[in-house]
Amino acid sequence: MPTKSKSVHSEPLADRADSGRSRAVRRRARLPKPSHAHIADEAGNAELIRLNKFISLCGIASRRKADELITAGEVVVNGQVVTELGTKIHRFKDEVFVEGKRLQEPRQKLYILLNKPKDVITTNHDERERRTVLDVVQISERVYPVGRLDRNTVGALLLTNDGELANRLMHPSHNIEKEYLATLDKKFQRVDLPKLTGGMRLKDTGEKVAACKAKILGDGSVVWVSLHEGKNRQLHRMFWSLGYEIKKLERISYAGLSIEGLKRGEWRYLSPAEVMHLRRLSGMV
Repeated sequence: MPTKSKSVHSEPLADRADSGRSRAVRRRARLPKPSHAHIADEAGNAELIRLNKFISLCGIASRRKADELITAGEVVVNGQVVTELGTKIHRFKDEVFVEGKRLQEPRQKLYILLNKPKDVITTNHDERERRTVLDVVQISERVYPVGRLDRNTVGALLLTNDGELANRLMHPSHNIEKEYLATLDKKFQRVDLPKLTGGMRLKDTGEKVAACKAKILGDGSVVWVSLHEGKNRQLHRMFWSLGYEIKKLERISYAGLSIEGLKRGEWRYLSPAEVMHLRRLSGMV
């Protein structure tokens, strides 16, 4: 896919050989009768996938969370509630609804790196009608942000419609690196550096955060920090615990993807090599 930049304005269960067993499985899953089913043995292709994987590919939830939605009775396939874990569906022919919303797996996967501006909400829709990242990245295809940045935090934000990749990148087990520049209200003292990087406890909750990397830059009022965690307002809370206030926070890279060359509010599609890099980081290849 060519590089593009834009400024701020600018079915069902597989049949089994034993018909009695098939009827029992269909009864438990409450799927449509065999006339509406897609036969795995006859189809013999990748279009039949587990229901939890389909939900993940659509970007609704991780596979584990999808299993919770299934067992809770929140998933409907072809008009029937499905509660059987391991149920397989046809990814393009079956109609799947989660909490009343129909899911559709994107045919074309999109991967976008945005240099997020200030005062923009990291969500697809805001009930208070504030400006969102989708108002910045104005494309006809539906994409959604991978993780969150605070309203006034700027910088690197990945958007995609590849639900499985997004969920893997957000999972703590993959330790995705995020680099920030924190501009403080006063000079950061070198004596506080080991406290910041050594796996400190947050003053507000007593919660311990993982060790990180950091360097004091320039006159000392800017600190470069590299994290593998993503707790709510984590950097703000870390510096506050040491007696500093962050005046400006910029994420300069996400998973090794830098915003260098992108002005604030500009975005571009990832190259195939960058997409492969993310897939490797997330354990998909």
